[in-house]
Amino acid sequence: MKITDIKALRLRTPLPPEGQYRSRSGLRTFRSTVLVQVETDEGIVGFGSCSGNEAVVEAIIVRALKPILIGKDPLQIQELWEMGYVGTGIGEYGSQAIGVVALSGVDIALWDILGKAQNIPVYKLLGERSRERVQVYATALYPEETAEVVKKALAFVEKGFRSIKIKVGFDLAKDIEIVKVVREVVGEDFTLMADANMGYGIEAALKAAAVLEECRVAWFEEPLFVGDIEGHAFLKSRSQVPIALGENLHTTLAFEQFILRRAIDVLQPDVARAGGISQVRKVAGLAVAHGLPISLHTWGDAVALAASLHLAAALENSAIMELDCTSNPLRTELLKEPLEAQNGFMLPPQGAGLGIDLNTDTLKKYAFSGSERVLLPYPKLLCRSDSRS
Repeated sequence: MKITDIKALRLRTPLPPEGQYRSRSGLRTFRSTVLVQVETDEGIVGFGSCSGNEAVVEAIIVRALKPILIGKDPLQIQELWEMGYVGTGIGEYGSQAIGVVALSGVDIALWDILGKAQNIPVYKLLGERSRERVQVYATALYPEETAEVVKKALAFVEKGFRSIKIKVGFDLAKDIEIVKVVREVVGEDFTLMADANMGYGIEAALKAAAVLEECRVAWFEEPLFVGDIEGHAFLKSRSQVPIALGENLHTTLAFEQFILRRAIDVLQPDVARAGGISQVRKVAGLAVAHGLPISLHTWGDAVALAASLHLAAALENSAIMELDCTSNPLRTELLKEPLEAQNGFMLPPQGAGLGIDLNTDTLKKYAFSGSERVLLPYPKLLCRSDSRS
């Protein structure tokens, strides 16, 4: 089998006013993603997902990765991952985030092809299934009036969720107020997490950690700038609330630095960002070696969600997984059979490969043809005909 084509499919959809929310990066008025479509000479097509700057990701896939991988055997996944990492220049510049994001989408698509070629689900390719169903927590509590946050939290309780994540990192006093009130209304047996999205400095993070510990929050996610490993290590040494992060870490190399410097308790790789299925399973192996759990970060489209479910079902040290519950047609409309939670649990798709069928009408409806002038982040991420294959 040979790869005959690799396509990057950019999708974007506006959000209605009632579906918009304010994150650390500002008001979110649309959702977007890049899907990767890998075609073969035997008619098997694999799909993957990338979560990053769509214009740059598209350029890297089409101009850098595609010329290197065309004509190669898609079943040699590890070899192609290394070829893409080294042959494009990603490896020469260290763990360059956006290049690894692009490679993530290709890698997921290759696993989809491998599963389809063997007519088994991806989770079976990853080994014995460690759990029949995957527990998920809801992410949807963004900053707004406390009464509205409480109303949304109680709605998730009614839907059967037993855990939910609160976004903090905006105004410390308001953040603390919301966490305390939500803890009070959901009760002691409900699991809460708090995610600052790099919003605090060390002093504010220390104050927040004390309150989160008091409110029995399961973990304090990305409290500081992700590059501040020493800051996270200091915070971890001064507080009892577990420190979680990983959505902005790429490849095992980055996770290893946090582990070795005792700066992390819960690893949160994102399959569409960290290097695909190939790297996430290695991150999980690294976590096992150090006695740490992983909790997959999932954000974006239904393809990434499907890949995450396969990983979460198979990996022995996979803890509860994230489920983005904000308004997102790229999650709810992209598949012919949407992936949904029932009472806080989800099942990995049972079909071959990722086990999903994309809705072609949705692909057409949300297709986005950007006209941005793209400057690739480093000079060697151009079409290199001198690939090291």
